[in-house]
Amino acid sequence: MKAHRTITEQRGASAVEFALVLPLLLLLVFGIVEWGMYMFNKHIITNASRTGARRGIVQEIPRVPLSEIQQTVVNYTSTHLVTFGTPNAPVTTVPAICTKFDDDLAVTVSYDYTFLLLPTLSAGRVSPSKTITARTVMKCE
Repeated sequence: MKAHRTITEQRGASAVEFALVLPLLLLLVFGIVEWGMYMFNKHIITNASRTGARRGIVQEIPRVPLSEIQQTVVNYTSTHLVTFGTPNAPVTTVPAICTKFDDDLAVTVSYDYTFLLLPTLSAGRVSPSKTITARTVMKCE
């Protein structure tokens, strides 16, 4: 007599469950990586703004020109930003350089961060980039 299979057999159930859960798990892991890279680059842009402002306030005579402050920011971001592909240069805005003691020097840095997976997963419904902006104000020494 042949043995009949019963409905209570569980062979292959774990493989099916894994196949159902795997896409959600991968989405979660890659989302955490993407968010971590965004936050790291935000931190780098903030530090670049501080570095540029610090460069602009420390030297009294002669005062540091605007181009040198901008170059300081570009140098910092080119060595510290994490990008895959062609990195775009940050935009540095300095309304006025230091002219006398106790003036305010404001340095604003804007950077377009391009996401890796978000636009692909959202089928184009989400913008592939987000602008990161940091502003630092320091007193001239």
